[in-house]
Amino acid sequence: MPLCPTASLSTPRPHPTAPPRPPLERPDWRCRAYQGVVERAIGWPPTAHSGRVACLAGAVAHDLGLAPARVREAYLAGLLHDSGKLLISGRVRRKVGALDPHEWRQMQRHPVYSAGLSRLVPGLPFTVWQAVRHHHERLDGSGYPGGLAGDAVPLLARILAACDVYDALSSPRAYKDAWTSGAVWDELTAQSGRHFDPEVLAALRRCVPEGTALQA
Repeated sequence: MPLCPTASLSTPRPHPTAPPRPPLERPDWRCRAYQGVVERAIGWPPTAHSGRVACLAGAVAHDLGLAPARVREAYLAGLLHDSGKLLISGRVRRKVGALDPHEWRQMQRHPVYSAGLSRLVPGLPFTVWQAVRHHHERLDGSGYPGGLAGDAVPLLARILAACDVYDALSSPRAYKDAWTSGAVWDELTAQSGRHFDPEVLAALRRCVPEGTALQA
């Protein structure tokens, strides 16, 4: 299955008698346009990290057997999950060294900001907002912003968490080189059951086996 299965993720067609909806009135198009604006503003290539995370999240949701509507919601959450970084100081976002405690507290606010900005997308399902807000929660309760644990972490947020970290480790950043596929999977596996949902990791591994390279 392709990582971005357009048949599963596209907006349902309107009834034949209904007037066509302009593209930017459709939630999918709004999210993609919004994502592009945000990533340009914060200095990321449009569709790069967030686009890859969106495709991974949709693929994992599909692999887990979720309904097509939920697959689409996972994809949309991936597009929007880091939009709140637009409200974080560029100095903090681009810092090469370790963040100090004040800077780290700023960075920890980005899921809340992302969730707030996602409310600007009319018609966005609550489950998408929920996934965006909680994609940095951990199964053991040590995540943020809510310190949720176990099943209290929404499933789409658990999917997003694994896909986000997978792509972040696999990609070069200003402060690090890209990790090898083997090193990425060693880290994810070590955090299984603590940070990540083991079933979600198993689905992610089926979608992107060790040695797979993602493209922007």
